[in-house]
Amino acid sequence: MYKRQVIDRTEPRRPKKTSWLYFTDARPVERLEVSREAAQAFRAGDPVTLTVWRGVVKEVAGSRYVWRDHAPGAGDFAGLAAGLLLAACYPAARVLIAARGRHRPDGEVLPSALPFGAALVVTALWLLPLCHLHPGQPFASPATTAWTGLGTLTTLTLLVWAWRATRIRPPGETEEPGEHPAVPSDRDTEVFLPARFLDATDYNPHHFGTHVVLGGDGPPAVTPHPGPGRFAARSIPVPRLALTRVRAVREGDPGTIPRTWHVAELEDAGTPVRLAAAPADLTRILHELHLSRTPAVPVQEAGTVTP
Repeated sequence: MYKRQVIDRTEPRRPKKTSWLYFTDARPVERLEVSREAAQAFRAGDPVTLTVWRGVVKEVAGSRYVWRDHAPGAGDFAGLAAGLLLAACYPAARVLIAARGRHRPDGEVLPSALPFGAALVVTALWLLPLCHLHPGQPFASPATTAWTGLGTLTTLTLLVWAWRATRIRPPGETEEPGEHPAVPSDRDTEVFLPARFLDATDYNPHHFGTHVVLGGDGPPAVTPHPGPGRFAARSIPVPRLALTRVRAVREGDPGTIPRTWHVAELEDAGTPVRLAAAPADLTRILHELHLSRTPAVPVQEAGTVTP
């Protein structure tokens, strides 16, 4: 139903407060709650047309401005439902990670659910606009079909990545590193691997080390930088070290190391020390430390005879 009215006065107020339009005729309403912009746009004496539905004013149309009462539509409800579903998926991801690690020792730190959170954020970027603009019609046109297909493929790819990134990798065995298969390395080239001794030692004073350098002309050493060069490097006293075991990160370990790293528990001449690094890097470091403490075997030149 349409009804002609005349603006009696306006009452714009500050944001987050109610603004009003007053009409000369009190039918169907004497005043109407509107946005601040609408109250500023209309002027006293402006003729307007009211659109009334079931006794509620849904639109005020004037020559300079049109105000409409926002009524939630199907797109709003679809977007809200999709947002709530995505929000519920993050706690579900944390439960999934906890279920995958239910057989791990008590106190062991589980992987973070942030990879799943990143996948959900990217999903929200394409799913929420799709639900709002095309509720219930994801395949209504070639454009929406491509939108849905590419978005779904992106989400599946990210979920596979998140599943692998949060996989709980079992720590290495506790035997000596030399009993493991050899780890390929170029001993003539210096390699800087992110690794940290978690305890202060003479080769890691004040926990200054952030990397372990392997290969090159020098012995394995702790450095406060990722290279190149051995500036401020402290040599690791390999003969003093003995491996006790390799384990995952636990609650008592420093929170500055990633949860996906492993920790090698060593004895430094009877003093416990811990070395943390990514699983593959830690395996390589332990292997190189073992090679460093193994005497080299002389190789005979061709044509020589051993006395």
